[in-house]
Formats: sequence, structure tokens, C-alpha cells
Amino acid sequence: MDKDQAQRAAIEMDKSEEKYRIIAENTLDTIVLVDTNAIVCYVSPSIKTLTGYDIEEYEGMDAFELIHPDDRERVRQSNAYVVQSKTPVDVEYRVIHAQGHTVHVETRVKPVLDVDGNVKYVVAVVRDVTARKKTEQLLQNILDNVNAAVWSTDRDFTHYTFCSESIEKIAGLPRQEIMANPIRLHDHIHPDDNALLMGEVKNKLDMGIPVDQVLRFIHVEGETRWGRLIVHPYLDNAGAVERLDGIILDITEKKRSELALEESEQRYKSLFEHNLDGVFSIDLNRLYFVNANRSFEEITGIQIDNLSDRCFMGLIHDEDHASVYEALFHVAQKKEPRDIECHIMKAGQIERMVNITFVPILLSGELNGVHGIIKDITERKREERELIQSEERYKTLQQSLNRFSNDLANVMKVSELENRLMEEIRTVLQVTHVSIEEVPRGQEPVSINPHDIWVKIGEKQQPVYLRVGMDHSLLKIEEEWLETAVHYVTLLYDNLQLIEDLMKRLEDMVSNNDTPKWMLRLLFKLSEKERASLSSDLHDSVLQDLIIWYRKLESLRSQAAFDQETERELIQIEEGLLDAIHQIRITCNELRPPFLLKMGLVESLKSLFAYTRMFANYEIEFSAEQFDGSLNEEQILGVYRIVQELLNNASKHSKATKVTMALTSTKDHISFSYSDNGVGMDLSAFEGSFQHMGIAGIEKRVLSLEGEVELKSAPQQGFHVNIHFPQNSA
Repeated sequence: MDKDQAQRAAIEMDKSEEKYRIIAENTLDTIVLVDTNAIVCYVSPSIKTLTGYDIEEYEGMDAFELIHPDDRERVRQSNAYVVQSKTPVDVEYRVIHAQGHTVHVETRVKPVLDVDGNVKYVVAVVRDVTARKKTEQLLQNILDNVNAAVWSTDRDFTHYTFCSESIEKIAGLPRQEIMANPIRLHDHIHPDDNALLMGEVKNKLDMGIPVDQVLRFIHVEGETRWGRLIVHPYLDNAGAVERLDGIILDITEKKRSELALEESEQRYKSLFEHNLDGVFSIDLNRLYFVNANRSFEEITGIQIDNLSDRCFMGLIHDEDHASVYEALFHVAQKKEPRDIECHIMKAGQIERMVNITFVPILLSGELNGVHGIIKDITERKREERELIQSEERYKTLQQSLNRFSNDLANVMKVSELENRLMEEIRTVLQVTHVSIEEVPRGQEPVSINPHDIWVKIGEKQQPVYLRVGMDHSLLKIEEEWLETAVHYVTLLYDNLQLIEDLMKRLEDMVSNNDTPKWMLRLLFKLSEKERASLSSDLHDSVLQDLIIWYRKLESLRSQAAFDQETERELIQIEEGLLDAIHQIRITCNELRPPFLLKMGLVESLKSLFAYTRMFANYEIEFSAEQFDGSLNEEQILGVYRIVQELLNNASKHSKATKVTMALTSTKDHISFSYSDNGVGMDLSAFEGSFQHMGIAGIEKRVLSLEGEVELKSAPQQGFHVNIHFPQNSA
């Protein structure tokens, strides 16, 4: 080479170096030239912008000194690989800026060979990718929050050019493993869905058709997760698929909600269709039926196919419309269930009693309709009514027995006993035919009609039967009532028969002026003696015992402390004892009025009237100003007992508002008069003085005193009695 050629070559080389220098000094990337020992031989001026260090500071430095400690060893290994393999590599790492912050860089490391083919230098072209890394991190945060993974791969899925870290939560594989071996992702996809991916889905992508497919991931044993795969093929200028960009959305919770909703709908459908109660739905605008189950059809008789043309209120009986409207209004306003009982008209005009529960249908908190659950309670209501009627019937029958047994104590004749029994049976059992019949012995089976009830109650010349004509069967409690009532009667029947015979003989003696007045006096004296004896026994034994127990209880309460409940019970017992003591004292006074003989007749009667006024609903007027007669013990007792009987009659039967009594005397006679303004009675109906016990008692009392009695009464004319007897009769 001559001198001119050498000069031209030098000039060309200078120009070339100048070009490279200009490029190196003005590029945004940083160019670093290091020797095989990793010592920096050259660095472009952009090093200042990248790291904050000057060229002079960095040249001659170990190239790895500025690299983040966590990345330093990895970068050393990459550099060693370049030197050994003489092939370039790409590597990302972090650099520590002179001001202390971290800079993310992306570097292409390439070997420079000498003429012998050995590595002389290593050139690193470093680019600041911090902004990109921040953007990627922001994207990753967004993807993490929405449970989605973004990726990009070549058309054959041989490698990923990008894959977000959120892929791990969805697929269950580390991102590095997926990036290194993309086929591993298919191991975690359900076999059925994987077959679909490798077949139909791949064919679409090969043709450049976007895909939207739901996949199941099975990376956790016993758990299935769902993902929505959306893939868009990227086509080059020739229309061929260059790469595939995709996103996987985690739709597990949505899918589980859909499955739960579907399961809930299936349960609801099963409950709706197979419920033994009638279930229906109505809209709120016109109250027309929306749907119903088969049980509703059975209860109401409405064909389900015809529901859409029917209004719910057309099912309800007219008298219940107001209450049903009120219940529906309550459900609409309060948005809470409401129960109601009402009548419906079943097909065929059969009225049924039902219970309906209205339940609001809420959609996003707003009322969208009303469900109804209807139960046929017709039979239950019938049973409840029968139970109530049975209880009321039992109460009525019990009251009847109490009244009947009390009335029997005043019955003195067999005929009256029979009439009273028939009257009670007619009233209580509501039958039209009741009779007392004598049936010849040996013919009882012939006389008994299968539709009648026959019960033996006593004996006369022939057996006496009660016959009750029945057109319906008796309840069990009615049969027991009849048995008890007849039992009461049979206890009295034979005794009254004997008493009636005896009284008949006495009446015959009276009619023949052979009345043994001494016998009447004797009977009344014996009666008074028994009364006095009974009064004394009650007063000296039972009453005294009660007083002793009351005082013991009173002493116990004052000396000991009891809990509140026990104290209340003891007080109730104490009050009960006081009531019993008071009642026995009243009974003793009625059996044997105290101080009757000492106080005299007039004062004793005034005391009796004062006590009677406390309980009577009528006014008592008594006059004794014209009385100054002298009475013996028998007369005083006789008049006192007559007055007691008259007051008893006024309280129980007369319904009087005023009773007037007067006691007068003359030189030889004593007179007593009684008058009330009550309902009176038809005296002719008694057919004799012994037909009515109260009147009979008064008449016999007067007769025993050798006096006379005059009775006057008529319906609604009150009851009037005038009695006269001689003074001091022996």
C-alpha cells in the first residue's frame, strides 16, 4: 500500500470512528464495553442519565458493581455464558442509581471476537425500562384485582412473549414454569375442556377466528375453578396468524353463584311443585294468578291451565273480601308475611275454610309480587267447633245435673219426680217424646222399640220405665248425663212412694177431721230438735276445728318466712278457711237462730230481714206496731220457720221487687200476713194442699198451731198468705 492509499484509509477510518462516536454519544441507550474480566473499557455519555455516574467514574470500574445485589450473581452468570458460548443473550436486572433509587434495565449482551475468533470484549446495550416496568406492575395490580391473566404467545403456543403473574392464582402454576414450558398449562385443565381446546378451539384460532370459551381448572384436588378464555389472533399483512393475544378471566365465584342459583331454583321448583300445601303466585296490579302447583288445584278445584285468566279475589267468598284486601295491603306496605283464615268457593259451589299465608316477593328490595300458601282447614275447623260444642255441652249438662239434684231435694211426690225428670230430659236432650210407662213383667223385650231408649226407674204395681223417643244418636257425655239423672231419680223413687202413701193417709185423716195434731207437733219438734242438734254439732266440732286450724296457720305465717309463691298460697288457704268458718256460722244460724227465744219473735224477724236484705234483689217492708201478743216457744219457732220459707220462695221463684209482711194480735188471736208483687202461680194446678212442698210445709205448720191459712195467687198477681192462730195454744 503506497503512502496515498494509507492516508486515504486513515481518513476513512477516522470518519467511521467519528460516525460511531456520534451515534454512541447521542443514542438514548447506554453502550458499555467491558473486557473479559468485566472491567469497563468504554461507556457512552447516556450513563449519566441512566445511573447518575459520570463517564470518568464508571470507566475502569467493575461492570457489576452498580447492579442490584439480588440480581448481581444472575447477571454474572449471563455474562459468563456469553463469553463461553460466544452467543448474545438478553437479560433484565436492576441498577442502583447514584441517588440511591432503583432503575430497571433491559440489556442485550453480545461478544466481540478478535481475528482469531476469541472473545476480546463484551458489548452491552442497556435500555432504561423503569417506566415500562411500572406500567407492567400497574397492569399486574389491575389484573390481580379483577382476577384476570393476560398473555401473548406465538401461533403454535411454543413460547409466551408475555404472561401476567396473576396466571398463578387462576391456573395454579407459577408464571416462570408456564413461560418456560407452555404445554404444562394443559395439565391443569379439565380433560373434557382440554380436548375441546386442542380440537375445535385450535381450529378456529388457526383460521384467525376469535374464541370465547369457558374452561375448568383442576389444579386443586376436590376443587374446580372456572375461567373464561378470550383469544384474539393477530394477523400479519398477508392475513396469516402471527401471534395470539389472550386473557383468562376468573369466573369461579360467578359460576358458583350461577350453580347455586340453579340449585336453588331446582329446590324451589321441587318445593313448589311437590308441596302438599297449595302454593300460588299473584301479581300486584290486577291480583291475577301467575302460577300455582297441583295441590292448589286439588284444594280450589281451579284448573292450572286456566289460571292466567282468573283473578285471585274471585276465589274468595264475598264476606271475606275486606279482610283479604287488608292482609294484602299489609304485605305490600310492610313487606312481611301475613296469615289469614277465610272462606273460598271451590268448583261446584262447595264452600271450604282455608288458611292463606301471603309472602312478599322482593326483587332488589322492591316488591315484585306475592306468593301464597293455602291450606284446607275445613276439617280442622269442624273438629274445633265440635270440641267447643262438646265443652259447652259438657258445661250445660253439668249445670243441668247440679240444678236437677238440687230440685230433687224439694220434690215430695212420685208424680212430681216423674214430671221433673221428663221436663229435664226434654230441655236438655231436645227430644219430643218422653214418657213414664209401666210395663208388665215378662214383656219388657216386646215393648222396647229399637229407636227408643228405655230405662227402669222404679216399681209400682209393675216395673216403671222411662221411655225416650230418639231420632238421633246421643253423644257419649249425653248418655252419661242421662244415666246419672236416672240414678238420682231411682234413689228417691221408692222412698217417695212410701212417703206419698203415708201422706195420703194423713190427708184422709185431715179430711175426716181425724188429724192427729199432736203428731204434727211431734214431727215439728223432732225436726227442730234435729236442727238444734246438727247446729250444735257443727258449731262445737267442725267450726271449732276450723277455727283452731285457722289460728295455727295465722301463727305459722307470722312466725316463719316463706317465699313469695308459698306466702300467696298460704294466704289463699287462710282466706278459704275464713270463708268456710263464715258459711258454717250462717248454716248454724239458719238451723237454730241464736237468741230467738230471748230476743222474741219481732226482734228475731227484724234481724232475719236485715240479713236477707244483704243478698235479696227485692225490698222488704215489715210492720209489727200492732203486735203485743204473748207467744210460746212452739209458736215463735213456727212463725219464724214460715217466714223463712216465704222468703226462700220470694228469692227463688216469685221474681218480686217488693215483699210486705205484718204481724198483729188481738186478745185471742195472732195474725200474720205476707204479700209480694211477683209472678204468682196458678194454685188450682196443684190439686190439693200437699202438691207443693213449700205450701204444704206452711199449711202443716199452721195446722200444728191449730190455726188457719189462706192462700191467694194467680199468674202475674203476686203471692198472698194470711195466717191466724190462737195465742198460747197448747
